[in-house]
Amino acid sequence: MKTHFTLLAVYLILYFPAVASEGDTANVRESKLYAGIGLTTITYHIYYKNPTVQYGSTGYFTPVFLNVGYKASSTVRLQSGIAYGGSKSEMYWSLNHRDDDTLQIRENTRTRVLAVPVTIQVDLFRRHTRIPFYGTVSTLTAYGQTDGSVTEILHGVPTTEHMQDTGVNIFLMAGLGVNYKISKRFSGYTELFLFKRNLIGDNSFDYDWDAYSPWGRRLFKSFAFGVNYQL
Repeated sequence: MKTHFTLLAVYLILYFPAVASEGDTANVRESKLYAGIGLTTITYHIYYKNPTVQYGSTGYFTPVFLNVGYKASSTVRLQSGIAYGGSKSEMYWSLNHRDDDTLQIRENTRTRVLAVPVTIQVDLFRRHTRIPFYGTVSTLTAYGQTDGSVTEILHGVPTTEHMQDTGVNIFLMAGLGVNYKISKRFSGYTELFLFKRNLIGDNSFDYDWDAYSPWGRRLFKSFAFGVNYQL
């Protein structure tokens, strides 16, 4: 039953933009080159070798994408660009959880990630021009840096230790998308990624890809949206 509901949700979400734009969708204007901006609901997790920052929520990022694309043929598009994302966390605790405890601890982390996506898109179901589906496969090479600090306040006297981790992870993504027309030069897209994998770092059931969540949240955390401008 859950499988049927999942397939129905995927169909409705991907099909809706095509229906909403009706005949215009079939005539999305495409030049050889385009540029765009994209957002995602996907939270990536970059892993470091021999990390020194081992507290807080480290290594997570949800990037914003700036893309440039090239229409290689009538059905194939190649795309690359740059992406940026990050996260931060702060924890304050003591043994008895009281402000007058002798020893108090503050932990802070901040992650910044710069990434380069490389994508290929192939149009599907070309005969059904009112439903412009495409398949998409992409890699995301992410360079991350996490800065952390631990401050121990003993009898009111703070002592701080600073740490930093850096590393590169490569993510592989694959899924389905749909294009829809906004205006003569602007078009939008919605993508659903059915496959998500960190090729270098871990893929933890507890921490990555919301694998622990109900299917509805896993579905929601698998989307990308954006707008492209035909150059």
